[in-house]
Amino acid sequence: MTNGTNGTMEIQFRHPRTNKILVADLSPQCTGREALQALMSAEDNGTPFLTQSPGEAYDLVHEQSRQSITPNMTFAQAGVTNGDTIGIVKAVEAARASRDAHMKRGGMPPWKD
Repeated sequence: MTNGTNGTMEIQFRHPRTNKILVADLSPQCTGREALQALMSAEDNGTPFLTQSPGEAYDLVHEQSRQSITPNMTFAQAGVTNGDTIGIVKAVEAARASRDAHMKRGGMPPWKD
């Protein structure tokens, strides 16, 4: 679902450390990589909204479904709709969230036979 006039969705991005929210309008065809690149250049009152230390990586997680949004996945493919919240998490935390969502749906952890 888009917000209509220009085909964009209003999405809330939750900062990984401060829980600050950045609201952005983006296309459902925006990929995880494109969104992270835009978040790195976004500013909050003149300071960068999101910074990245050497060796640090972030992933995006759709908070409503706990679906990880991979670099090449579009927000539409991830089931993101207008008004949803996307958590920005360290890469290790995103893998844990995806595993937990898989197990809630009755699946076994990928390391189980």
